[in-house]
Amino acid sequence: MNNSKFIYCLLVFFIISNVKAQSNEYKLSQLLDSALQKNYLLQANERNTKIKLADIEILKTKYLPRISTSLNFSYWKFLLPNKQRLLGETLTDMYTDITFYQTIYDWGKNRERKAITQDEIELNDEIRRQIKNTVIWGISSLFFEALKTKTEIAVHQNSLKQLESHLQYAANLYKIGKVSKIDVLKINVQISVEEKKLRKTQNDFQGKLIEIKRLCYLNENENLSIKDISKEIYNKTKNLTFFADSLYSEILRVHPELSAKDQQIVIESKQKELLELQNLPEVYSYGIASFEDGYIPFGNNFNYNIGVGIRYTIPFWGGSSYKTEMIQSDYRIEQLRYEKNQVLIDIKKEIDLTLNSIVDLKSEIINNKKIIELASETLDNASVQYKSGQGSIIDVLDAQAILTEATIAFESSTISYLQTLVKLHYLTGNDNYPFN
Repeated sequence: MNNSKFIYCLLVFFIISNVKAQSNEYKLSQLLDSALQKNYLLQANERNTKIKLADIEILKTKYLPRISTSLNFSYWKFLLPNKQRLLGETLTDMYTDITFYQTIYDWGKNRERKAITQDEIELNDEIRRQIKNTVIWGISSLFFEALKTKTEIAVHQNSLKQLESHLQYAANLYKIGKVSKIDVLKINVQISVEEKKLRKTQNDFQGKLIEIKRLCYLNENENLSIKDISKEIYNKTKNLTFFADSLYSEILRVHPELSAKDQQIVIESKQKELLELQNLPEVYSYGIASFEDGYIPFGNNFNYNIGVGIRYTIPFWGGSSYKTEMIQSDYRIEQLRYEKNQVLIDIKKEIDLTLNSIVDLKSEIINNKKIIELASETLDNASVQYKSGQGSIIDVLDAQAILTEATIAFESSTISYLQTLVKLHYLTGNDNYPFN
């Protein structure tokens, strides 16, 4: 019996511990860590870098000799004189050779290919920064969207507490005959409306948490909660000022999409240089060693041939295609420059709009704060008048609704301000964590 109780207590402890382990509060940096460590696009990008590094290893073997062997067996109906002297009276022919081929000089073609591959690795690094920058922006924006709904839940819950207080006071006044039952009914209706809004906001919040779990690759069964850091960050950033020209200079210096375009232009320029080198000859050496006899084991018919050669494609007819390819390369470079200019204009436009939104949100925050102060004062006055029998419950409920809406608007505009700063961080091309 004692053993059964011990096992039961142990199971209960294990279950409680497991539930606690599955309930975690995450900061923004922790969510970003999880999202970046497990993102499949980033992992695929790392594999692409390894593929390019393998290409460099392959190019290193260009100047190493290539050795091949062959073995041929044939049967002749009759032998020509030369073959007869070699093979004797047998009509079977066993021929074996070993050959080697080695490039001696290729005018820098292999070196240029290595340089292009190295540039492709650097381009891949910029693509990785783009992916990382996008992931950070997506998770951070979603995090602050979730905080909006979380703060709205708190506002609705606080509003319900105040309405419950109004209801209790109205019920007491109704009992002593100072107000009619209609006042109690009106408050109950307002409570029902507020409860409906609360449930809707709670459902929205759960939806945001589901999105965060998926994008951050968290356990589906985990009871996720997020840490509200909005007030702390807002107090640190509310007095920040931004200058468009400084931001433009920043994006030209570090933005991964612009850097990727520059890197593509460098690669295409080197591709054109490589095309020019194709019209130059290749110098190589070769060697062949052979055994030929009419049977196995081989006899003494050993021969070899070594030499140096030069290979050159005459730049006419089919050999002149490289000229058209060089023209294509010029067009690609122009295309990339046009694309870079368009990307730059688009980013500048988004930065201008974002800076304008920051100014607008700062004004909105100030205005919402004033409305909260006025609504709070109005509610206090309306409550005092109602309790003294000189006011109407409608005035109380209206003031309460205005205060609730203004508080939600204030919290939302504050978090939207932080969200806009995150967008500005994204637009400038930074791939570090925001607010760090």
